[in-house]
Amino acid sequence: MSTLRKLSLNDKTDYGFCFACGPNNPHGLKLKFRRYQNKVSCKFTPRNVHQGFPKYLHGGIITALLDEVMSRISLLENRWAMTVRLDVRFKRPIIIEQEITATSEKISHKGKFIQVKGVLKTEDGTIAADAIGTFAYVPEKTLTKITKDYPLLAKEWMI
Repeated sequence: MSTLRKLSLNDKTDYGFCFACGPNNPHGLKLKFRRYQNKVSCKFTPRNVHQGFPKYLHGGIITALLDEVMSRISLLENRWAMTVRLDVRFKRPIIIEQEITATSEKISHKGKFIQVKGVLKTEDGTIAADAIGTFAYVPEKTLTKITKDYPLLAKEWMI
């Protein structure tokens, strides 16, 4: 794999339907990621449609946020990865309509797997949830198969 071009952290292709990050998914979260040093982060402001209990963010959305920001760590190495295991700890409830920040960093790498840590903080810096996840690198053969109907996605996902 070439290291001259970097894979984008954000989808600007002909696909864009991922629930978490897809800009073309009208029901999605539309997350946008940025890199700083060896970490990836994103900000999100939950709305009423993201509630579980009244005025509180649903745990499934919290998990999706952590999963997505953690999966982006492999892109810093120009590789895609899929979740194998995710262990989320919910520490504090998150009230909707407040901006939250999800951050991730790689803990270790063994063979075709990486282990990643994710943290979700509220506006005041309180850790509301954290996670440890294992992600498997996606083989190029698989990427070729799943992007066959999306030429711009294939061009973006393949180095």
